Amino acid sequence: MKLRSLVIALGLLVALTYGALAIVLVRLSANNASGQADFTAKEAYPVAQEAAQAWQGDAQLVSANASWRDLKPEELLEEEVSWGFTFFSPQARSIRIFSVTPEGAQGVESIEATPNTRVADVGLWQVDSPQVLTLFLDHGGRDFLAQNPGATVSLRLGPAEGSEPLVWLAFGISSANRSTLTVQVDPSSGEVKTASP
Repeated sequence: MKLRSLVIALGLLVALTYGALAIVLVRLSANNASGQADFTAKEAYPVAQEAAQAWQGDAQLVSANASWRDLKPEELLEEEVSWGFTFFSPQARSIRIFSVTPEGAQGVESIEATPNTRVADVGLWQVDSPQVLTLFLDHGGRDFLAQNPGATVSLRLGPAEGSEPLVWLAFGISSANRSTLTVQVDPSSGEVKTASP
C-alpha cells in the first residue's frame, strides 16, 4: 500500500516537474521572440518586391526606409516598425512607394521619376537592419539617445549620394536642439565607414 502511494506521488512529482519545465520553455521562447523585433528589412523586402512586381513587372528597388521615435536604446532593437520601400519602373518612368508591415504591403504613393533616379544593387545587400541599429548604438547612438530624449532614429538602404551603389545610413535627429548623428555602414560587410555628428 505504501509502495503504491509512493509510486503515485513520484508520478505526480515527475508530471509537475515536466509541466513546470514546459511553462518555463514557452515563456523563454516568448521572451526571445519579443526581445528582438523579428520583422527586419530583409524579411519585409520580399513582401514589398511582390507588391512592386504586381504594380510594374520591371520594378526595381530604389531604397528602404524605417524610423523610430522617442525610444531608449534597448527599445530601439525591440520595437517593430513598418518599412517604406521605394521602387522604380523604367518602362512607366514612375516611382511607387510601398508601406510594408507583417500583415502585408500597400502602395501609398506614386510619383514621376526624375533623370537622377538610381536603383539599388540588391546583390550587395548582406547586412540586415538589426545589425545596422546595433552598429549605430555602438558608434555614438547610445550617448546620442541619452542626451536627446524624444529623438528620431532612421535607417535608409539605397545608393549613396556619390558613386557607391548601396549603403546603409543610420541617423539620429533631435528636433529639440537640431543635434544629429549619422553612421554609414557597408551593406556587404557590416563595416562602419563613417560616424559623425
